[in-house]
Amino acid sequence: MSETFIKLFRKIEHWRWYTDAVVSRLFIHLLIKATYDHCGREDQDLKPGELITGRRKLASELALTEKQIRGALLKLERTGEISIKRASKYSVITINEWGTYQISLVRAGPAKGPSRGRQRATIQEGKEIKEELFNRFWLLYDKKEGKKQCGKKWKSLSPEVQQQILEHVPKYVASTPDKRFRKNPLTYLNGEHWEDEIIDSSPANRKRPEERKIQKLER
Repeated sequence: MSETFIKLFRKIEHWRWYTDAVVSRLFIHLLIKATYDHCGREDQDLKPGELITGRRKLASELALTEKQIRGALLKLERTGEISIKRASKYSVITINEWGTYQISLVRAGPAKGPSRGRQRATIQEGKEIKEELFNRFWLLYDKKEGKKQCGKKWKSLSPEVQQQILEHVPKYVASTPDKRFRKNPLTYLNGEHWEDEIIDSSPANRKRPEERKIQKLER
């Protein structure tokens, strides 16, 4: 993993936490430590953009106090950069828009008068990029059904639409943790569901409107 790299967009300088030295440093550290592929750690099956850690460990790695780490994590969680699943011995941190941070669309365009060899290389590079982006979508969506048909559909989509999908999928997957309630990936692509509003389907938010109204009045 130490031989791989992460992508950091220049527009990060306009991020709300960019001038907060502790928060920005912690977030970049989480990007570096997060897994970039499915793997098993402890008793968890980690997805791309997730890591197992804890405040004490992060404090040690960054030479910060646990109080500083706790405050920075709360800020990142509050503004939606990360989600945290807390357990007794450790926490699983998810970088919510991992696909957005770590996938960039390279629009290959040949310069004037390219050689035939360079043209072939450019076409091959374009194919490899499309394949890489589809594999990232497949891993992020995490519902293995109809891969061949999904791959054909993916190739028909424009780079701009592919980018929208990669930004939307992590949020959609987080809203449907139970795969039974998650659309099949081909249905998602054919129905252009990346345009849909994200609705949290967790048990706490499945209550009828009148139940939520009663809870609100009781508060």
